[in-house]
Amino acid sequence: MRSLFACLSLSLLAPAAFAEGPEAPVERAPIRSVSAAAAPAPALAAVVLDETPPRCKSLAKRAQVPSAMQSLAARISLAGCIADARMEPLSLIDGQESVLAIDVAVHPGLTMLDGVIDSGDAAMKVMALRAKAELYGRMRVKMMATVPAPANTTPEAAALRETRREIVESMVQPWSDRTRDAHQAIVALGKKHPELAKNPVAQATIRTSEQQLAQQVAGT
Repeated sequence: MRSLFACLSLSLLAPAAFAEGPEAPVERAPIRSVSAAAAPAPALAAVVLDETPPRCKSLAKRAQVPSAMQSLAARISLAGCIADARMEPLSLIDGQESVLAIDVAVHPGLTMLDGVIDSGDAAMKVMALRAKAELYGRMRVKMMATVPAPANTTPEAAALRETRREIVESMVQPWSDRTRDAHQAIVALGKKHPELAKNPVAQATIRTSEQQLAQQVAGT
């Protein structure tokens, strides 16, 4: 499957697709509403190049271009880059403190995605929501990887590891819920905006979200 960045690049080639504080404490930002009667789009927060991780600076420059379409698309990629860069150096263990550390690290990226969801058209909202779902997925993977392997091959060691895995699973359940919320919002946008049928990238994203939701239902 193409990466999100590749999908964004493809979407920019489809003219019909788009129209033009302190870190702590951090609350998990809600999935933005996608109601048709939306208020006027708020001004996007400024991208501060000096505060951007070095590996993300090229994306930060793209986010400052005059074209609203290109700027929003760049912000989606930039949000993920910033979140990943801030998570990378964290020393994580299978405890609640590590969950909080990840929440703090990704907060600027999630806030940037929320800005795109608030400001973009339906197709751009779909892409930002997809990026949000993918980011929550990466957060979950990082935390689940903190569960240590069994100390030995005894049944007791395996049972202890499974208990620790279940504990971490419960800690990251809010992230799993946010992922589901993002997929539901994507599907809702597809139903509310028939014009998205003309955008192959948005359609692929909507189908993926439908599949993810169906798998979750089947697994319950």
